[in-house]
Order: sequence, then C-alpha cells, then structure tokens
Amino acid sequence: MKVSRLLSGVTLVIITALLLTNAWSQDYPARPIRMVVFYAIGSSSDLHSRVVAQRLGEQIGQPILVENNGGASGIMAMRSVYRAQPAGYTLLFSTNPLVGNLYAFKDPQYRLEDYALVGTAGTTTYALMVNTNVPGKTIQEFVAYARANPGKLNYGSSGPTSGTNILSERLKAAAGIDMVMVPFKGGEPATAALLAGDIHIYFSTVGAVRTRLKSPQIKALAVSDEQRAGILPDLPTFKEAGYPSVSLGVWFAIFAPAATPAPAMQKLRDAMARANATPEMKKQLERVEMEAWTGNLEQFMTYIKAEGAAIREDYRKLKIPLLD
Repeated sequence: MKVSRLLSGVTLVIITALLLTNAWSQDYPARPIRMVVFYAIGSSSDLHSRVVAQRLGEQIGQPILVENNGGASGIMAMRSVYRAQPAGYTLLFSTNPLVGNLYAFKDPQYRLEDYALVGTAGTTTYALMVNTNVPGKTIQEFVAYARANPGKLNYGSSGPTSGTNILSERLKAAAGIDMVMVPFKGGEPATAALLAGDIHIYFSTVGAVRTRLKSPQIKALAVSDEQRAGILPDLPTFKEAGYPSVSLGVWFAIFAPAATPAPAMQKLRDAMARANATPEMKKQLERVEMEAWTGNLEQFMTYIKAEGAAIREDYRKLKIPLLD
C-alpha cells in the first residue's frame, strides 16, 4: 500500500513537471533574453554581437540584451551561461576560445556538451600582420630573419586560447623560430602596439588587416585559411608558403545551456535561421567582411570539435603549461 502511494506520488510529480515545462516552453520567451559576450565593449566582436542580438531579438519577439563579461579568456562568461536559470533566458555569443579553454585550463568547469548550438553568426580567417620595421616582404624572408635573431622578435596575444596566440605558437613550432609573447586584453590594444612598433607581429582577422594595411607601419604576409582570402587575394596561405600547420579559422556562434527545453530550443534555432536569412544580416556580414556558415548545425559542431582536437594536440606537443 505504501509502495503504491509512493509510486503514485512520483508519477504525479513527473506529470506536473512535464506540464509546467510544456506550458513554460509554449510561452517562451515571456521576457527579454540575456546574451553574454566576453569581448571588450566597443571591440569589433562586441559590435558584431550587438547587431546579431538585435536581429535575433526581432525574430524571437523579445529584446536580446547584451552583457559583457570578460576576463580569463572568457571562461567566467562560459561558466555563468550554462549554470544560468531558467535555462533558455541566458545565451552565449562565442568564438574559438569556447573550445580552446577546454584544453588550456586544468579545470575549465564546463564541457562542450553543456551547451546547445542555437546558430552561427559568421566565419572568417586570420592574416599575419608585421610591423614594417621588421625585414622581409614574404613569410619566407620573415622566417629567415627570425631564425637569425632568436628571441629578438615578439608577438601580441589577446589571450592564451585566442586564435592569435594559437597561430603564433604554431608558427614558432613549424618554422623553428623563437619569439616572445606579449599579452594584451584584446585585439585593439594589440594592434595599437603593433602600429607603434612596440610588438613585431600580430594575427588578426582579414577584415581588420585589410583596414590596417592603409597604414605605412603595417604589412601582411600570409593568411591562415586553406584557401586565399577573397578580400586579400594577393596574400598566400601558410600552406602555400610551406607551413600547413599554421591554419585556423574564426567563427562566431550563439549557444544556449544544454538544459534548455527542446521546444524553446527549437524556437531559438528557427529564429536564428530567419535572422541569418534577412538582408540586414547579410549586409552586416559584408560590412565586417565575414562569410555565412554554409553547412548545417551538426556539421558546425563536428568542425569545432575537430578544432578542439587539434588544439589539444598543440598543448601536448608544444608542452604549453595549463592554466589554473
């Protein structure tokens, strides 16, 4: 008798929870949604996130409020999102460090499985910028100079798990050169230091590089994609130059906590797909010189998992110390 009552009570709890979840999902979103961004306010990535948030908000029917939470390569922002309650009212606007942090920190306190992909928000690639005080008009000439002057060159890094840092380390290993890392809180101060001659090289997105090439203090030597960049067609790829391991793309995407109810998750994904199809979003990608992801969401997750495996191998081979 007691067992029967216990089972009836458990069944009632489960049914009630399912009904509440269903009702919550049908009303979703009933209030504004928060989107956490780990880039500095006013940076190009921050500005891009705000345009994406506006377009997604228009399609989902509620404002998407951007909240900047930087520091520690974005890991604080990442941890806060998947723990946020109720799931679905806090999103993460992220790029490559979401994967890189998993292998750079001793205890990142999150897994990739803690997030569900809402949609992509553009892809691009990096190019190597060099201060014109450094000799060499090609990547081969630059490497020859760096080899002849070990430890005399330095590179800007916007974080240990940033693409700028990963590519610099890959270049050091592939070319057999020794450069000193100089940390910065973001791409803008690093680029300013490059212009001033305080650092010698810095990897930045091709759109930013094309703008910076207007300055006589900057030259570009190669791009980190498998193919040449359409906006910088004269720049060879590192693969063409003989360094295929110096390869990494840049991606932007929105994630929700994995605990977000499936109906709400579908609403978010449908809204993001509609936002990406708008002329305004297409113009935004053109403005920031990015391309839309052409595959589906499953293919995107496969792509970033493969990226993570490559970064894990970097940390193993290069013996880069893990972060606390």
